[in-house]
Amino acid sequence: MRLFWSKIINHFYVIGQTWRLTWRDIWHEPANRWLIIFTLIFLIGNWLLAELLASIAGNGLLILHYNIHFGIDLIGQPASIYWLPAGATVAIIINSFLPLIRCQASRQVRLIVLFGSLSVMIAVSLALTGLLLINFR
Repeated sequence: MRLFWSKIINHFYVIGQTWRLTWRDIWHEPANRWLIIFTLIFLIGNWLLAELLASIAGNGLLILHYNIHFGIDLIGQPASIYWLPAGATVAIIINSFLPLIRCQASRQVRLIVLFGSLSVMIAVSLALTGLLLINFR
């Protein structure tokens, strides 16, 4: 039984070291560094915007989805607005492990992963801004 746990701990250690080395290589390229910084800025901004929406709404209801053709589709509690930045955070965490699939991933693959994270952040920012305008304009 001790050998079983030792193998599991060793497996997590190897994955952690591989993740650290891969992201160290990614961080040393200036373009990648700026993409990571902008993604984290958008992530923090999304959480702050969601908190702003929830605090402005108070205990009232928010329009969570508006269809151009049919009008209001979904109304809910202000706490449900946190699903957008939470989903974006999960997407960033998943994208942080994608370069590990191929440890020797090319520069283009790394850039695609980083641009994917940034595009998710921009989409969530647009969605939250749209919700802010729909609810409080």
